[in-house]
Amino acid sequence: MQEHSTTRENVTKLIEQLMRNNVLHPADIRMYQRDYAPDTPEAIRGMLEDWYRGLGIETIIQRRLILSDCPFTKEEIALAKEENECILCLPKAVNRVQLSTLFRIDSWAVTDRLVTRASEAEDFWFRTKMTPSPSAMGRSGLETLYEHEAAPYAPFSLERYLVFIGWYRNVTGETPDSEYWIWLPRGRYDRSGMLIAGFDRFHNFNVHGWMPQFFASFLGSRYCILPNK
Repeated sequence: MQEHSTTRENVTKLIEQLMRNNVLHPADIRMYQRDYAPDTPEAIRGMLEDWYRGLGIETIIQRRLILSDCPFTKEEIALAKEENECILCLPKAVNRVQLSTLFRIDSWAVTDRLVTRASEAEDFWFRTKMTPSPSAMGRSGLETLYEHEAAPYAPFSLERYLVFIGWYRNVTGETPDSEYWIWLPRGRYDRSGMLIAGFDRFHNFNVHGWMPQFFASFLGSRYCILPNK
């Protein structure tokens, strides 16, 4: 018993010294204290941090990934489960090139300078449907934009869509929106164009710049639901 007590004391002192010297940080300790009850904000944040780190995001962005606290309440998390929604976070200052590398999804739109950059200044937390195909089919890009700009909704960007695709594949092993397109209203292509994206029948990711007045039966949308303030 004395031996165990001495070992614990030595380990505690070592950890304290490492933290004083800024070798360890509180977030490093926090990852070993995960609350994996599936209905808590802390569990959601911990799960997503571990997912991103497991994919190798810290090697790609060359910094430590620490997500902000999940802003969704336990009630909102329970509602998301009932509504077949996932809760995701697009980390701040992570661009589409880095996301493309992380999720192994390539497209000309990732590097094209005519595509508006839409990375986030702060961690962007959102809920969205985990359906295999989009909703609101047959609506134009402008209609989609107007609908999703009103709170508590927010429109998809290419960056947000890449995160959703990565998570959908992680959970289901499949790609969403196969042989469908969705509007990506946040961001622009050139001056007045809007992006549409989806997967073809060979599971290849495709993105096109399109006129926002266009609509078609195979073109729909996804949207972000924001946390209650």
